[in-house]
Amino acid sequence: MITVYSLFWSIINCCLMAFVIFLLRTRTMLISKYGTAVLRFLILCCIIRILLPVEFPEHQYILADNFLYSWIVKHFKIVLHPDFKSLLLTFLIIVWICGSLFSGCRLLLKSRKVQKIIRDNACVEFTRAKEILETIEPDCPLPVRLCSGISVPVLAGYLHPAIYFPEYPYSDEELRYVLFHEHAHWKRKDIWKKLIMNIICILVWWNPAVYIIRRELSQLLEFRCDKTLAKDLDDFEIVGYLNLLMVSYERAKNPLIKTNLYTIEFVNTGKQYTIMQRFDLLLDRHTVTSHRLLPQMVIVLLALLWMFCSYYFIWQTNYYASEREIQTEDVLRQPVVESSNNDNAYLQEQVDGSYIFHFRSHALEVSKEDVEAGLYEYYPVIEYEKDKNIFFEFVDQIKEYINIFFIKEDD
Repeated sequence: MITVYSLFWSIINCCLMAFVIFLLRTRTMLISKYGTAVLRFLILCCIIRILLPVEFPEHQYILADNFLYSWIVKHFKIVLHPDFKSLLLTFLIIVWICGSLFSGCRLLLKSRKVQKIIRDNACVEFTRAKEILETIEPDCPLPVRLCSGISVPVLAGYLHPAIYFPEYPYSDEELRYVLFHEHAHWKRKDIWKKLIMNIICILVWWNPAVYIIRRELSQLLEFRCDKTLAKDLDDFEIVGYLNLLMVSYERAKNPLIKTNLYTIEFVNTGKQYTIMQRFDLLLDRHTVTSHRLLPQMVIVLLALLWMFCSYYFIWQTNYYASEREIQTEDVLRQPVVESSNNDNAYLQEQVDGSYIFHFRSHALEVSKEDVEAGLYEYYPVIEYEKDKNIFFEFVDQIKEYINIFFIKEDD
């Protein structure tokens, strides 16, 4: 089931895992030696954990915290108030749906804007590039066009994809590099992977880890295509490809339009450290170790162990029961989860001198002796005399005089 605690625990675990993925992805030597397969598996595990923020109360071990977590939750204790708990799930569902609708509409509008700009900027067939593409794959159905509204080459379109080039004087060799790269993206269905990741961001917009994972996935897609291209290039051609990457990087720093969320760009970021990492991986393309199975298996097993622990353990608050906490007959075998105080409970005096103790929706008979002994001195009392008429008040006065008289006689 999904609870407030399971949502918090999911955010904590996914953010930690996303941070680990970021650290591993920025270690160029690790990717050079062991490839990107392990990182893709870690991203898959994190996505599964993001999409399933559930808990299993009967099969979990609770990490009870009465210090940090309890102190944090204490400032948001209204969500745990009994009167609010019945509406909490409905409230969270409404917020969840509204946030997803807003994120979806925002993404759709920006995507339509990009499509409109590409469509309206004099896109024409790029015959020279199309001929080079046919040398890579004969009878390739992928159109190649020129577009004045973009800064770097992109692969765009889901049902009718095409490669778009900016109006820039590329040489035939540079065109071949770009076409080889974007053709690899098209063959691997990378644009659909980015779409699925965007849909996940819409569905789970409240989890900050999804945005980190989306960015890391984008980088891994580029690394894989660079690796595929580098297998067929010699050292001289690698230098030419790196020079083209640098030129495209300079153009990407001042884009005419931002399309990286909806297309596959030749250079998908303006951040220097990511383009430098692509350089390093291409220059170290021959450093892949032949003994990488064991390290990969260790990382995979650690990821699976993390997945298991993230569901088996759950972090919750812990409070000590006070003297005023009560249990009704319906919850005698359960731990006390609600405490009574002078704001949510009171005593109501009855005609026979006994009392009814009211707490939430529960009512409990209490003897007059218990009240006079001070066991309920913390609670306000609604006296019966306030609701009596004159006749019953007169009768009670007579009874009181008779009791006083007999007490004196006994003395």
